[in-house]
Amino acid sequence: MARFEDSFWGTDFCSTQGFETLLARMKEGSNMCKELEDFLKHRAKAEEDYAKTLQKMVKSAGDGGEIGILRNAWDTVRKETEHLANVHMTMSQSLTKEAEDIRGFRKLQEQSRKETEEDNMKYTRLKRDLYKKTMDAKKSYEQKCREADGAENAYSTSRVTAQQKEIDKLKKKASGARQQAEQADTAYKSCVEGLEQSRVSWEKCHAHSCQVFQKMEEERIMFLRDKLWVHSNLGSMICVQNDEHYEDMRKALEHCDEVKDISLFVNTKKTGTQRPAPVVYESYYPDGTKSAKRFAVSPLHRDRPSTMSSRPPEPLPQIGSPASAAPNLPAKDKQRSISHGRYGDEDDFYTEVSLDFGYGEADSHGGAYATVQETRTQRFSSPASPNFGEGDTVKVAFDYDSQGQQELTLRKGRHIRVLKRENDLWWHGEMDGKIGVFPSTYVEPISLI
Repeated sequence: MARFEDSFWGTDFCSTQGFETLLARMKEGSNMCKELEDFLKHRAKAEEDYAKTLQKMVKSAGDGGEIGILRNAWDTVRKETEHLANVHMTMSQSLTKEAEDIRGFRKLQEQSRKETEEDNMKYTRLKRDLYKKTMDAKKSYEQKCREADGAENAYSTSRVTAQQKEIDKLKKKASGARQQAEQADTAYKSCVEGLEQSRVSWEKCHAHSCQVFQKMEEERIMFLRDKLWVHSNLGSMICVQNDEHYEDMRKALEHCDEVKDISLFVNTKKTGTQRPAPVVYESYYPDGTKSAKRFAVSPLHRDRPSTMSSRPPEPLPQIGSPASAAPNLPAKDKQRSISHGRYGDEDDFYTEVSLDFGYGEADSHGGAYATVQETRTQRFSSPASPNFGEGDTVKVAFDYDSQGQQELTLRKGRHIRVLKRENDLWWHGEMDGKIGVFPSTYVEPISLI
């Protein structure tokens, strides 16, 4: 395996390129740790939100009024969904713990990197300072040597031509220059020795830094690999657990039987087995005949939805004695027909009902009241009709309750002024300021009363 210790040096004595390259790598590794830490935190947050959403869904989901096996399956789905929420919440907690572990690892690596960086930079600065001092000592040494050589050359030349006093002066100067050169040489040598010691120390520190950084990088790579592996395992485990819960849902759904559920609903909620009877046709005419002349109906009766059979029987007024019931009618007439006729054009039709006055022997009503019977009887004319014209006044002989707003309500003894005779059965008249139609068979001429 390649080693940092063998690969990050430089020929320049003061160069720090190798260390700076390793230092940059350490910082990049720390950034990578931070990226994975944030990634796991966001993933944990997403799992937590998803778990909370599932829990909220389960709490808000009602039964919808469902019954039977499908209700049991729906309960299982809600229960297993709650378990899914717990699984995702557990994964969120695990991912959060992994992110915290990465954060702690990153902090330790940053601390170790800073310590190594400080040691290396200390030796680097010392080496750089000694190198500068050595270079300065070297320049001074070289300068002193040049000066000593010049002084000695001047002294050698002056011995031939110069005076003794001048020669002694040059000799003393040459001797002093040599001494300075020797001193510069000593200083220079001392600097070189010190620089060499510094270089050795720096190399040891740099080699140690390379070893530390390589170890940190190896640990970081393996650590992040393990954390990514754990992340993958957690994802795989949650998929397995999810599938187990979904399998439980599928098992519950396999028991669903629409026949059983429908039978359960019918047995518990049925309202009855008997259907309503059909609506039969009811003829407007009692005998089902549509004759334009045979039957007579009040103008209001044409719009009434019910038939004559649905109209309740009307009691006639109580009479003191059979003889006083109709003083002008023969006793043999046991039935008096009141034909309710429609007035108008030639297409008018009639319906005929009979009123049993109960003359003669006693009947089921005790001789006091009679009913309207839907039977055919012979036609008869109103007692008021002979020689009786419009504008005359008649008197009510029997009470009559109106069957509509256009009819008059008659009370025995009241007077009605005849306005118009539509036919022999229905007349227009005025009573107490109200104008309407009334059956002529319920009135008598005043002369008959």
